Amino acid sequence: MAPASGTGSGDDDPAATTDGSGDGRSRPFQRHTSRVIDRFGDLWAFALVPLFVALIEFEKVQRALDSPTRGFAINFEFLVPTPLVTLWRLADPPAPPAATTQAPRREPYDSPAFGDAPGEPAPTDGRTAPAGSAGSSETDVTVETPVETVEVPLEAIGLETMTWIGLALAAYAVISGLLMAGYVGGIDRRLRGEPIAIASCVVTYAPRFVLYNLVVFGAFLLVVPVFALAPGLFLLAIPVIVIVGYVFYPVPFLFVVDDAPFLEAFRQAVRLTTADGPVLSFALWHIAAGVVASVALSISVSAGGAGFLLALLVSAPFGLLLTAATVSFFQTHLEGDGPEMAGGPSSGDTETPVTDGYGRATD
Repeated sequence: MAPASGTGSGDDDPAATTDGSGDGRSRPFQRHTSRVIDRFGDLWAFALVPLFVALIEFEKVQRALDSPTRGFAINFEFLVPTPLVTLWRLADPPAPPAATTQAPRREPYDSPAFGDAPGEPAPTDGRTAPAGSAGSSETDVTVETPVETVEVPLEAIGLETMTWIGLALAAYAVISGLLMAGYVGGIDRRLRGEPIAIASCVVTYAPRFVLYNLVVFGAFLLVVPVFALAPGLFLLAIPVIVIVGYVFYPVPFLFVVDDAPFLEAFRQAVRLTTADGPVLSFALWHIAAGVVASVALSISVSAGGAGFLLALLVSAPFGLLLTAATVSFFQTHLEGDGPEMAGGPSSGDTETPVTDGYGRATD
């Protein structure tokens, strides 16, 4: 049994560095967020990444700045752990005034944005759109790029449109894969007390992140025609989307924390999420934190320029906290009941030497 928790830091306290029995096992999210807060002085520069990614989505920034004239939006985002959490993963600015009788809106199966996990739904809000006229489109597919959000009615999607969407998502997969490799890899190394070495992280992990993104976006392209032909199937698919999103959420973190090969990361993710309580507990607390944050941030974004600036400055360190806490959790969890960080046994650990029949120590 692990010793009782002491007053030391997360790196030195044996009880605070295991996922064994007791409070450490039942409250992994709280323990690792606390550890990251204690280490935030070493990590704060990484908050510039979610800040920058949020700012380059120019269309959403413009909508946020114009939000006082466009109404009010409240988001309830159920966010499983994901490599890169930005403001727009938690809040969606009020939509622009509709040019037709049908107001554009985000659908739960919008295209993935930076850091999305497989099957992860997009932010949803409490806005109600005017009823469309007879024969008008009821659902749109939203394709998000770093500079613009493009909405395409489902019935208008053809081969040419799907080709264009596929090329856009492929380019997006490469860019976001490079970014996430440096971001998650740098956080992992900093938590281990090693030099960040961003270039090395990109070279080592980017191919797996890019391939991971291509798989996620490819799955999106496969389901769009199905929902175009039978939109009602989406309601039946919601439980599957939720389960897939949970089961595979560890995958991108395993690329870095365990240096797992691509296919092995998926197999290991299934083993972790179907057999161990702390992995589920961490995900549920992460989702709860995302819901609370999405409500507060969406209200702030709807308040106009000052509210948008406040939401931007709060969401960047909050997104870093969530990602770093997930990295910290898997660092510990994959090492079992040993010390959290590599480098030998803790001060409270003792080892009984093995002796031969003459009392001499053996290897």
